[in-house]
Amino acid sequence: MIATWTHHRVKTLFFVTTFALYLGVGYWLQVRHGFIIGDALSRVAAAQSVLFSRDPHLAAIGFIFTPLTAVVQIPAIALNPWWPVITERAFAGSIMSAFFMAAAVVQILGMGTDRGLPRAYSMSITALFALNPMIIFYGSNGMSEAPFIFFMSWTVHRLMMWMINDDVHHLVVAGGIAMGLAYLTRYDAVACVAAAGLLVGGTTYARARENPRSRRALLDLLMVSLPGFAAFLGWAAVSWLITGEAFAQFTSQYGNTSILAQSGQTKPEFFDGLSFAAVSITLLAPTLLPLAGWAVAHRWGRPYWPTVLVPLVIYGAALAFQSYSYASGSTFGFLRFYIIAIPMAASLALLAVPDGVIMPTKRPGRHAPPALVDPAASFRGPRSRPAYVVVALVFAISLPVTAWGMGKSTYAPQEFALGAVLAPQPDSLTEQKAHEHRIANTFSTERRIAHYLDQLGLPDNSVLTDTVFGFAVVTATTRPRMFVIPSDPDFTSKLNDPVSGDIRYMLAAPPTGRGASDALNLRYPTLYETGADIATLELEIPNDGDGQPDWRLYRVNEAVPVS
Repeated sequence: MIATWTHHRVKTLFFVTTFALYLGVGYWLQVRHGFIIGDALSRVAAAQSVLFSRDPHLAAIGFIFTPLTAVVQIPAIALNPWWPVITERAFAGSIMSAFFMAAAVVQILGMGTDRGLPRAYSMSITALFALNPMIIFYGSNGMSEAPFIFFMSWTVHRLMMWMINDDVHHLVVAGGIAMGLAYLTRYDAVACVAAAGLLVGGTTYARARENPRSRRALLDLLMVSLPGFAAFLGWAAVSWLITGEAFAQFTSQYGNTSILAQSGQTKPEFFDGLSFAAVSITLLAPTLLPLAGWAVAHRWGRPYWPTVLVPLVIYGAALAFQSYSYASGSTFGFLRFYIIAIPMAASLALLAVPDGVIMPTKRPGRHAPPALVDPAASFRGPRSRPAYVVVALVFAISLPVTAWGMGKSTYAPQEFALGAVLAPQPDSLTEQKAHEHRIANTFSTERRIAHYLDQLGLPDNSVLTDTVFGFAVVTATTRPRMFVIPSDPDFTSKLNDPVSGDIRYMLAAPPTGRGASDALNLRYPTLYETGADIATLELEIPNDGDGQPDWRLYRVNEAVPVS
């Protein structure tokens, strides 16, 4: 009982400490310095629309992103009337990512402690994982990487324990909960769902010594993969019923395929794309291959050796999916897409050393160890072994290498601009520093537009804008009901007849690049240039941010009375 209490106390300590660390970094970056990544802010905008738009409803969350990262922010978004930075500075996203990344840290710790590794070693590997610069950044910035790492690490942790004690509860948690929620976090999870099913089904078939081997293998495969497959079909069905598009992420005018075309990104040569992915993985986990080789060599032929297959297959499926996606031209060249290499390296570091005494399980299966001993022994592992020190040092190499890689704009276009916050150098005249500051200032112009509109005292239902770029304005306002946005059911009717729809202003972005998909530009191709004979230019607002449009605010012309 004492050892179990100690076990939970260590996990609680790691969770609370890392949650506070990531949340503090998020506050410092986003609230104090305004360094916000667009995808994080757009998820906040989706969650805000569920509560505070002109027509609050759950479907306002949209179907471009998978829903979980926005849905879990709704309770924090509810505080926005009392603390506007929750949405304006996307701090609701920081709360979300800090929670999930801290939970992922606990899963990494559990991979070691539940297998009886020396506590100091498990804590050291976990601390190195938690303090990796990419983990700190994505644990604080409201992106989907944190929940994805958590659900994948939860899956890996449970499947590793299932490989050892054959407890069906681990399959239920890994498949029925973690894998299903992982797909509702990122589309990458579909590859992991398939890989987990093949791994579990193959393992069950190999273990079985008598018939019905195939039936047992199929049942376990379905147990671990069917919930994820159901999430895939369910999300597609709901999207189709509401929007008419089952896979809006790929087919919508706001989806990834359209964004790639609008941004002018050219498809890389296939092997160049794979090379880019390999370099990105190396920057994040430079010792991944040595750790994998070490873990496989150490485990091969010993009891429970298939545990090493779990991180290789599950995390590896996510890396393979992202590598192929970029090489085939269906996604962007972002370092963060390969971040799963970091928990993969951490789990392999925990597998490259001998197990101690395995923690007891609720329902050991037929392939479990013949006897489970006192779990207190799991904290009394070997006091000093050179192998532990060597493996930890090899894993620790990733911290300085990743920090260096995050400063390379070729591979880390979203991370290198942290230099504008960490080392501002306001007097520098270099193009790189100027680029860093433009990225750091992204959305500052949109916040000024929102504050200007707030001061006009406009009524509800008076400003028409699309959320291709306009989401940053809507999140910064204190009066979101002032805006008419695409998730409102009457958006199309007001777009077609803004005068009769009581629209006073139209917020226009240039009809180039991503602005080509803006609903206002599609309906009125000359709006940005001339007002399309329905509006008069009131303000032109040059943008200080990187990749953001120079806005034009048009006042809708009043209807001419019929004599």
